[in-house]
Amino acid sequence: MKKLLGVLLALFMFCIPMGIQADEEVLSFEYTGHQIEIKGAFAYYLLDDGIHVSEAPMDCGRYRAIYSDGSNIEYEITPKVVHVKVKYNKDWRPGDPEENRYLCEYDGDYEFILSSYVNGDFKTDYDDNYKFEFEPKNKKDVEIVKTTITHPDVEYVYTGSDIVIDSKVDSISPISFKNVGEYIVSFNVDSNYYESIPFKVTILPKTVHLRLNKYQKYVGEKDPVLETDDYILTREVGEGVGNYKLTVKSKSRNYKYEIIENDIFTILENKLQQIKPEVTNHPSNDEKKEPLHSVNTSNKDKIKHAGASDKNTSINIETKANKESAKTEAKVVTGVSNLTSMYYLSMISSIAVIMYILIKKKNVKS
Repeated sequence: MKKLLGVLLALFMFCIPMGIQADEEVLSFEYTGHQIEIKGAFAYYLLDDGIHVSEAPMDCGRYRAIYSDGSNIEYEITPKVVHVKVKYNKDWRPGDPEENRYLCEYDGDYEFILSSYVNGDFKTDYDDNYKFEFEPKNKKDVEIVKTTITHPDVEYVYTGSDIVIDSKVDSISPISFKNVGEYIVSFNVDSNYYESIPFKVTILPKTVHLRLNKYQKYVGEKDPVLETDDYILTREVGEGVGNYKLTVKSKSRNYKYEIIENDIFTILENKLQQIKPEVTNHPSNDEKKEPLHSVNTSNKDKIKHAGASDKNTSINIETKANKESAKTEAKVVTGVSNLTSMYYLSMISSIAVIMYILIKKKNVKS
């Protein structure tokens, strides 16, 4: 019994150094795409496949290198680790291939299709000699990044036609404007994939230059019409003789009018009026009609003209401004003495005197 225990103890003590030596002799190499030779070995044994080969292995696996003296050493070739950063493809849309939903960033020239397990972990069916480590590991942890649509602030002048602003993205409809104004806008986008940053659109009125006709009136008259279908003219306040500045206001916000000629409204003195006296006998066609001189009147002054004929007829002319009509009106007032009765009396007296003289001469001759 003691001998048996001694043998077991010897074996145990012998096996421990052997195990440690074996662990120390196991080598590990990362896959390089080239054969990995063990110096001094003349043959190799593929532990996973159970076959002997004369050439050094290249692919990943566990191997035993055999020396000519019969000794050996075990080693392994491990997959090359490829670190892959996974990002969301912001241009992906429903209906596109699922493998295009994510973008991969890594060092090296590898062509692989990214897929995922049922639990969402990423995987790829690539050469077993490579081990892809994804960050993040699961697709639920990939941040969905939206496409940002930006546009600079813009300024236009009204043209009468639509002004179209395009986002330069085919799936996003452009924005159109027409009338003058200042707008803060953004494109109508699918919020699941896009974010449109607001921007300002300014449409300025179109400038139209006006060459006006001369506007004027006489004191007391009403102003002429200072309005068209497109704009309204306004003059400075005042009714006295002189010049008044004209300004213009557009009826449409899409147009801005500027007066470049005849921007003055003029008020003149009263019109000169012809004054005709009242006459008893109308002159014949051969007689010359002498008009009276025009009289220029004001609201305060009165001018009187007097004249005497061979029959001592006096005519008084008085002018007066008509305040209600705001137009100067000359009023002629004619004063005639009791000419008719005196004339007939004088005629009868003359006839009586003549008849008396004639009768007296006749009696003298008799």
